[in-house]
Amino acid sequence: MNRIFLHLVVLLGIIGAPASVLAASSINVAVAANFAAPLQKLLPEFEAATGINVRLSVGSSGALFAQIQHGAPYDAFLSADSKRPQALIASGRVNASAVQTYAIGHLALVGDVEGISDPRLTAAGVRVAIAEPETAPYGRAARQLLKQAGLWETLAAGLIRGTNIQQTLQFWQTGNVDVALIAASQCVTYELACKRVPEDYAPIIQQVAVTGTGDAAVAASQLVDFLRSQPVQLKLSAAGYAPLDPHLSEGSD
Repeated sequence: MNRIFLHLVVLLGIIGAPASVLAASSINVAVAANFAAPLQKLLPEFEAATGINVRLSVGSSGALFAQIQHGAPYDAFLSADSKRPQALIASGRVNASAVQTYAIGHLALVGDVEGISDPRLTAAGVRVAIAEPETAPYGRAARQLLKQAGLWETLAAGLIRGTNIQQTLQFWQTGNVDVALIAASQCVTYELACKRVPEDYAPIIQQVAVTGTGDAAVAASQLVDFLRSQPVQLKLSAAGYAPLDPHLSEGSD
């Protein structure tokens, strides 16, 4: 009888334990290329506070989404858009409560032009790169921007398309293109002299989906809470993203 009672006490203690106790010690996180560098800078703080080790897989949102649909064992998916996380809800892969917005991205222009209306952008021989619009949200936004500016038909055939926004930047860094439409966050990360572009594209709302189960889901949810916290949102505002609370950006310059 005493042994049965002891087992009951232990079981009740586990059930009533706080989420931080039950969280997994490590999680696998799929992250869109634009957010990889900012996340890597933030992770030491998160790991020190929680004891949770985060293993990252970086790629385009479209490619990572396809991997998840085919059973890749990710515990969280940090997409560069809301389309893929919402598709996970629609397919029944995750509940709506498992998806939240963590950042809002912007485009920027890097290269020897003054802006999107600079005639040099369409000059003969000028090589322009964007991320692949079919798989990369920043590429989709770049296509919308170029269409709005009346440049898409002129440039489309000759565009160099990166599989993700990181490769798009690498095309410019290695001299393979003259101009690239990249994430504003990359301008901050790599200390680049970028030009602002009109926000003539759908807002780049970046959402995260907790795709793990059990203890891993608890740990992944802690990462989501960390990213959405006010101190981290202030850091993201300085890193080239619009904060979830617009009032945070007012005093962050």
